[in-house]
Amino acid sequence: MENFNPSEEMTVANPYAVAAARTTDMMQEQPRHESGNALAANSEARAIASVKAQVLMAKQFPRDPAYAMGRILEECKRPTLAEHATYSFPRGSETVTGPSIRLAEVMARNFGNMTFGYEVLERRPGHGKTKPGSSIIRAYAWDLETNLLIDRQFELKHWRSTKSGGYALTDDRDIYELEANMSARRIRACILQMIPGDVTDAAVAACRMTASSGITQMMANPQSRAKLVNQMLRIFAKFGATQEDLEENLHAKLENWSADTMLKLKEMKTSLEDGTVTLGDYFPRLATDNQNTVVSTDQVRKLMEAAKATGYHGKISQELKKMGIAKFADVPAARYDEVMQMIQGFGVPVSSAPAPAQQIPEPPTDDLVPPPEDEPPLPFDVQ
Repeated sequence: MENFNPSEEMTVANPYAVAAARTTDMMQEQPRHESGNALAANSEARAIASVKAQVLMAKQFPRDPAYAMGRILEECKRPTLAEHATYSFPRGSETVTGPSIRLAEVMARNFGNMTFGYEVLERRPGHGKTKPGSSIIRAYAWDLETNLLIDRQFELKHWRSTKSGGYALTDDRDIYELEANMSARRIRACILQMIPGDVTDAAVAACRMTASSGITQMMANPQSRAKLVNQMLRIFAKFGATQEDLEENLHAKLENWSADTMLKLKEMKTSLEDGTVTLGDYFPRLATDNQNTVVSTDQVRKLMEAAKATGYHGKISQELKKMGIAKFADVPAARYDEVMQMIQGFGVPVSSAPAPAQQIPEPPTDDLVPPPEDEPPLPFDVQ
């Protein structure tokens, strides 16, 4: 029996270091599309060449992690990005905060050697207004340097849910916008799974610092504070939430709102716009189950008369769809005043409008009067 000597050098064989398999006639690459469509073959060849070029460039110019991190943090100093960079939503007794879709895209672009997006694999037509079509979509994020590909494939119905039910989408533009919005959430998930977590945490912290510094300065001035608070009230009024709803959610009266309070409201706004949460998650009174009551027949008649007086039927119909409402009969009772204000905002056509009367200046009111249209925009734009 041979004795083992620990002083002797040991060699570990590489299990992958095997001889290459011999290429047989069956394994030879055969020319493709010999009898197929030459256009399809040309398109496929261009796509393959494009992917190879991207991978080759990523290998020749690998990312510098320190430089990439510096670029991301520099982007987070921009107030216009910081205002929409984070979201928050309630989870039990805690509040979860994370990066928004916009911040995820900024991190991916500056991280380098990454590509992301979505593609519609299949679009199935619907049948009538009650049976919607659907799309098979693939969202992805690909690290060209490490060849790590993360994707999500899902089926999306061409359906827009409303508080009074919903309706099928048949217009190509509406379907495209729905596909883009729903894909953006999956793209964000793919990007965040690929980028290191400490990079994401640092970007979120930097954006919160940038946003809070600007808000703190505005809240220190009584006039700018009043405008900022009033603007936030108008933003949430468009969602259907009142001042009482906000005070109940924040556990603070309006006169006690601070810079931290306004930052929380900003993150709530971003969450609602991105579709991360529903209105009922923040305000149980506005949950979908409690919004099935629609306007009365008399209210429908008033809305139709007001719309007819403006002469802008098409534009009003488009605005209703943006609000998630198919027709006047589907307007939730809680949003009657909001829809009426939207209609009245179109005014009367110039051709039928009466001659302007002499304007009498109105007496000044409190500080929470909406600012004139010619004032510079505040940090939170009302869409």
